[in-house]
Amino acid sequence: MFSADLESSPKSHGPRSRSRRPPRTRRARCHGTGGAQRLADRLAREQARLQAHFREVLLELRSRDVTHLGASQRAARERLIEELARYARAGRFPRNHVSRERIPIFIDPHGTRCAMARLIESTGHTALVAEVAARRNFAWIRELAGDAALLAWLDESGLTAAEAGRIQPSYCFVTKALDCFCGQFNDPDNRAVLEGVVVEGTDAALEVRVDAIHGTTEWKVDDTVTPNSVEYDRTLSLGDSVLVTQAGDYLTAAVLEPNQTYEATCSSDVPAISKETAIAGMLAADSEKCGEILEEQSSVWGKSICRDGCGCVTHDSGAGGPLLVSTALLWVLARRRRRR
Repeated sequence: MFSADLESSPKSHGPRSRSRRPPRTRRARCHGTGGAQRLADRLAREQARLQAHFREVLLELRSRDVTHLGASQRAARERLIEELARYARAGRFPRNHVSRERIPIFIDPHGTRCAMARLIESTGHTALVAEVAARRNFAWIRELAGDAALLAWLDESGLTAAEAGRIQPSYCFVTKALDCFCGQFNDPDNRAVLEGVVVEGTDAALEVRVDAIHGTTEWKVDDTVTPNSVEYDRTLSLGDSVLVTQAGDYLTAAVLEPNQTYEATCSSDVPAISKETAIAGMLAADSEKCGEILEEQSSVWGKSICRDGCGCVTHDSGAGGPLLVSTALLWVLARRRRRR
């Protein structure tokens, strides 16, 4: 889901909306024993998938006939195979939080290198790694086959482009909670959730009467507020119930159903959540805690958006590869544009 930006209405009463400060970097944390275990289980499954991938690749690399290579190439190749084995044993792999497709990630937001990035860096070619991460961080090796610097490195290392492509795995770590709710409504800057009713206007000039306040805010009950944005593809009418998150001074409205539940509009099949669960998720300390809260109402929210629960949906869209990003990433980008 996306949000449609709205112009501020001069009719709003109460504190005046101001521009928001730049977003802080999010760092996922785990809260509570149950949430910690669910996170550990998901990570363990992903870890096992990747280590199984590298075991297969190592067997393939070691079984290849390399008699056609020069002595220096064979030596370089053997060093890289041993480096890949160490990398696999260490088990510190990147995590892709942003894509609903199964795609690679060269360096993740925490600075974790993928296998190919680690191998290239181990030979001292840090500039090449930095260049790929800056320009093509989500690219498949086959998309970089025309890169002269990479081809030169492969030749020097005794590896083929096909072998490099085989080394490169894909990554995914996005739950339905993050994709359909937490990535949109949970924000570390959330100060309050205003529970209210539409009393005037339409999507283009909306006024909401505040009936209840959850969290800390300067707004008061019976104030009239004008949301800066409303979740995409929802039409609001007079009398509709809404939840308005206040992140900094930015107000975002989410629409409640007549039975006071929230129904997410996303590509995943997820159950409705109660108004109370939605409010708690919006005010959670971070997206991980938000997901735990939704999972308490239904375990469906904790499932991966990917078909096998730990790997992702695979699509072969040609040489360009799958580079579709999830609603979670697009929502973050939309938020950043609004905060400027």
